[in-house]
Amino acid sequence: MQEKKTRNYWWLNANPKIWSIDSFKVNQVQFYTSYNEFGNKRQIYRNFELVQQGDIVIGYESTPIKQVKGIFEIVKPLHRDTKLGEIISFKMKERVPLPIDWIDLKALHFFKDSKILKNNQGSLFQLTEEEYEEIQAIVDNQKEMQQKEDILIPYERKEALNDLFIDDDKFDDIIDTLRYKKNIILQGPPGVGKTFIAKRLAYTLIGTQDDFRIKMVQFHQSYSYEDFIQGLRPDDNGGFKLKNGVFYDFCRHAQRHSGIDHFFIIDEINRGNLSKIFGELLLLIESDKRGRANEMPLTYGDKDSEPFYVPDNLHIIGTMNTADRSLAMIDYALRRRFAFIALEPLFNQKFIDFLIAKGVPKTFAEKITSRISALNNKILNDRNLGKGFQIGHSYFSNFNKNDVPQKWYTRVINLEIAPLLEEYWFDNEEKAKGEINKLLEHF
Repeated sequence: MQEKKTRNYWWLNANPKIWSIDSFKVNQVQFYTSYNEFGNKRQIYRNFELVQQGDIVIGYESTPIKQVKGIFEIVKPLHRDTKLGEIISFKMKERVPLPIDWIDLKALHFFKDSKILKNNQGSLFQLTEEEYEEIQAIVDNQKEMQQKEDILIPYERKEALNDLFIDDDKFDDIIDTLRYKKNIILQGPPGVGKTFIAKRLAYTLIGTQDDFRIKMVQFHQSYSYEDFIQGLRPDDNGGFKLKNGVFYDFCRHAQRHSGIDHFFIIDEINRGNLSKIFGELLLLIESDKRGRANEMPLTYGDKDSEPFYVPDNLHIIGTMNTADRSLAMIDYALRRRFAFIALEPLFNQKFIDFLIAKGVPKTFAEKITSRISALNNKILNDRNLGKGFQIGHSYFSNFNKNDVPQKWYTRVINLEIAPLLEEYWFDNEEKAKGEINKLLEHF
């Protein structure tokens, strides 16, 4: 059986006075000699011998430019040309949209122990796959940012408050809390718009609807540290490889875009085993433990692994359904790191105006508000339930102008509210049935 060929990754230094990457065209074939102008083998000549077709090369212009400017692909390994002598041939695979400065690479923790940064005297250096992926990720992010710049429009506070029924002052308080605490959890009964508000908060602080700076996941009982931070995963060769989790990758993304707010939203945060999922990050997510000064090694790291830190420009927004009986309690260690903000059902005038604007008749909207408010009052005063089990306004936010109000309302009650009430009063079937009938009578 033939051994599977492994792709190599290289770093090629180019003297900008002789060899300008800016002058290259995509897919244009170039060459590089393995001997210098004096007829001597270039430093680390062995690397030229190891180059294979299909290898990837990072193109770097040396002093005084000191920037990564292109990504190349080897089209022909070391071979002899009748005029040029011994050369390798390659073509430009893609141009780096915004050249990456040497100083920026040094700022990346992943590169701080790189042989290239420690000794850049030479022509061709071998990169690890992880080092290459870090540079490629920067390039990919640049391209995405450029594509979005032309279509992003400002997002202001008044837009965030549109279709939100909370008081303006409370919205401002949540924004202020998110700024100073870095981590908040929006908690409340089902249907109060926790996830909806979370994105509005993020857009407001970002200043535009830029989903490139927002990442959302949902926790569940099987969610693990390996999914979230880092862990060993099977590879194509039957072994295991260290893979980064979604939060790890997003933190690195935020580090590369320092000074710009990023938001990690965790839906149903209390469905997971939080102490196991966060691991050592339980310390690093604290607002005063952010940044490079507080970096620490990760669980799966070895002596050569780079330490990790949560950047100051990353905020965490969790959502928590207080009516789910199956959820484990959040431990005090995690509670201390989050500010908990209670959201309540808001069947108020803003809600009525919202329904009217959607096409619901005023008297019908007022009747919905009155009946659900009366139901919530009973739930609130039930010693087995309480405020965390009330019915949220979001259940009634999806009216379409083509809907018939009575049919729409009946559908919401029968398919969404009734099953919830039957679960609340599972030991009192008559009470559940009675409350459902009250919601439906004379509609």
